[in-house]
Amino acid sequence: MGRPKEMTEEQRQDLLAQGWQPHEIWLPDWNNPLFKAKIEKEARAISQSDRDDPDVDDWIALVRGDVWDDDAA
Repeated sequence: MGRPKEMTEEQRQDLLAQGWQPHEIWLPDWNNPLFKAKIEKEARAISQSDRDDPDVDDWIALVRGDVWDDDAA
């Protein structure tokens, strides 16, 4: 299945008849310097938050309880 602009009208109509619908989505441009800067800033903030509160993992384990423990398997 190609991009919508690469399809013939017949292919497009066939997909529509099968219950598909075209969508345009926007994805981040990992080569864009502004996007890279934003990601780096967020990563530094996450890293710093771990240093600022080294006990956060213990707190998370305490509040989550056994929600993720699955004894049924």
